[in-house]
Amino acid sequence: MEQTNKVVLFTSSCLSMPTVDFLLQSKLLVAVVFVAHENVQVQSESEQLRVQCEAFNIAFVAWNSDVQLLAQLDQWQATMAISCVTAAPLSDTIINFFHGHAYGVFLQTDANYQWVETLYWQVRTQQDDLSITVQRLTGNGENQAQTLQQNIAIHPFDTYQSLAMRVASTLAQTLALFFAEFKQLNWQPHSAKECVLPALTYNDLTLSCVAHSASDFVAAARAGNPLYGGFILTTKLGEINVLQASFVEEKLFFEPAGTILTISKSAGLVVQTKQGAVALDIVSCQFGCVTGYRFASLANISAGMQL
Repeated sequence: MEQTNKVVLFTSSCLSMPTVDFLLQSKLLVAVVFVAHENVQVQSESEQLRVQCEAFNIAFVAWNSDVQLLAQLDQWQATMAISCVTAAPLSDTIINFFHGHAYGVFLQTDANYQWVETLYWQVRTQQDDLSITVQRLTGNGENQAQTLQQNIAIHPFDTYQSLAMRVASTLAQTLALFFAEFKQLNWQPHSAKECVLPALTYNDLTLSCVAHSASDFVAAARAGNPLYGGFILTTKLGEINVLQASFVEEKLFFEPAGTILTISKSAGLVVQTKQGAVALDIVSCQFGCVTGYRFASLANISAGMQL
């Protein structure tokens, strides 16, 4: 593909590093453009990406204005744009520069620029899989889609981090398939509906034994680990972060929600929730990051008490 031998990758995340490696090994990559992200948890990724690119002698710039970037694109003689886990869509000006060779790699079917929230809620709501699609960017929200799609199964034990690592690998695999089948791809008109998810708030990350179930606890711990420190649990002792929680087989517990059912080295710290019992395996609190059993010992709490 003579037209695609000078690719510029637009990204906001280190999840794109396997994609950078693939494009570099394929001798396609000329530069990486960083798209700023408002999420404070991932703002630091700009410097991480810069360091990685410098190590491989890859040009790296931040997208601050279309005028400055157009001059860079001219200098690089770029012929293709690939937008991969970016925090914002490419402007029509940038898309038009590539004359029909601007493409976006998205989580889920529709354009989604909030991959942090997407991955979080996929785990939190206990979805079975996640899809990655490629769309041809044409501007004005009228992208062109085709059947190229990769699915990622979400394991019941997946955390945000483990799912993110598989997503990173699959992004590169999807682009490898994209280039291999490029001439055979059949692009169809597709009105790109951006999947707008609200930014995660304190309330989203805060659970209580009275209002949430054991299933909620387990899923929230997985989804928030490690980016958000699991989830925040409100207790009579104050707030603690739960990084790992496990289901406990029901044994006809009838105690009120919040009751500490068991404390032992083998069972850990078992608490009754709105529905079902759950073991708080690992917590972060004023004593540090400890097991539930150690937290109970240090906090001087015992079975039968209200957490």
